[in-house]
Amino acid sequence: MAPTEQANSVGLKFLQTAERCPDHLAIVTEDAMINYEDLADAVLRMAGRLRSHGVGLDSVVALDGEDFLVVVQTILACSLLGSAWMAMKTLRAVPGVVEPTHLLAVHDTECGDGSGVLRIDQSWLEGPKLEGNYADNPGGPLIFAVTSGTTGTPKMLSLSQEKMLLRAKAAADDFRERETVFCSLFRPIAFPYITRFLAAFVNGATVVQSRNIDFWRACGVNHLYGSVKQVADFMGDAVLSPKFPMIHVSGSKLRDGLALQLLQSFDVVVDLYASTETNRSFKNLKSLGEDGAVETTGLPLDSEVQIVDDGGNPLPDGEVGYVRIRNSYLAGTYLNAPDAATKSFRDGWFYSGDMGVFGPRRDLRILGRTGDVINTGGTKVNASAIDDFLLEQEGIADAMCFEHPNENGSSEIFAFLVLAAGTSLNDVAARAAGQCRRTLGAARTPKRMIAVAEVPRAHDGGAKRSECLALYRSLSGEKNGVG
Repeated sequence: MAPTEQANSVGLKFLQTAERCPDHLAIVTEDAMINYEDLADAVLRMAGRLRSHGVGLDSVVALDGEDFLVVVQTILACSLLGSAWMAMKTLRAVPGVVEPTHLLAVHDTECGDGSGVLRIDQSWLEGPKLEGNYADNPGGPLIFAVTSGTTGTPKMLSLSQEKMLLRAKAAADDFRERETVFCSLFRPIAFPYITRFLAAFVNGATVVQSRNIDFWRACGVNHLYGSVKQVADFMGDAVLSPKFPMIHVSGSKLRDGLALQLLQSFDVVVDLYASTETNRSFKNLKSLGEDGAVETTGLPLDSEVQIVDDGGNPLPDGEVGYVRIRNSYLAGTYLNAPDAATKSFRDGWFYSGDMGVFGPRRDLRILGRTGDVINTGGTKVNASAIDDFLLEQEGIADAMCFEHPNENGSSEIFAFLVLAAGTSLNDVAARAAGQCRRTLGAARTPKRMIAVAEVPRAHDGGAKRSECLALYRSLSGEKNGVG
């Protein structure tokens, strides 16, 4: 089935894994169990059908729909054909940057006016298979993805066949052949899920597509992954007994309260520092100390992670600076944001926009983004640190600080609060303001606190602080920016 020569793409490496582990389960859903041999057969038939429609080198396939099996099959088929794949959601988020050559839709999905759309149904898996003649296009794009847009306009980038394969190989310690049974809380078209299920299939692991905890136990799930927000929402106050072996979380800061709860349900809790630009870069292992408090220990991966000053000079442990990352599979640039690309991709490094510090256990502590710095009349304060402090206060379920310009041209700190049930804004705000003044000082105490139903966050839980001022003005009727 698979060529014997060195695989240079995710698709070819998957075929080699399927040849080695034909009987091992690749995908388990609540409706189907698919082993590697059957998945490879489906991928090759999908590739054969796509080729019959002219998909090949330099083609860009856009898929409308989130059927997990179709997402998997079309990505792996595109890899074998040397073409690129993107979700229609990506195309809609950043229109006009990449023009797809082929539009695919799951049979029950609406896709524009339907003109020129290839609708996928069961017959696509009943036609002739792609036989040999696999593309040799390691430098060509495989995935077009979009960043979360947490700091502003969403940015598009491309990941080549070679870089996606390198990312999959780099994650081999997380996706062990015939051992790892992986489940994700991300949607099937979310890039964090795509990059990990491709790693699972390259390395011979099993992917379980379900959100049913009892089903996870029946399948032997031993690796769960999700963003901090997804995990917090999914778990609620639940404690899983017996414990599951491991959970990875990423996307925003994992606070000790949630980490403590997760340690009651998982043997191993990993706070993963990762991004679309860099893949997984650094692990923080959470554990309980002798005093029952959460301890964090840094676990470096194959990426080089540094904390640097304004001039790019590495700083000693304990000093706060800018986080930058370097590895062999970095994205090259942003396709639609040249200014951001120049700022972020420099001299072989990716500057993440995060402020961080290495702690005493070589743990990587992200203190906030460079855009979280608010200048209040000459005093620079970290809005993320104030968020963290507010979240520790009684009666506050969520919080986000933001910059509010006043009439003299300087700025003040305002804060949105999501109140816990049964509390009043006046009581909570007065108590929180007093604690802020005593602990953080007057300069870091929000001038005004406003109750809202929810604060603006990205899908991964990251603060969309740039949207706060506009939201405040819409709520208050303010027109000129003066409070």
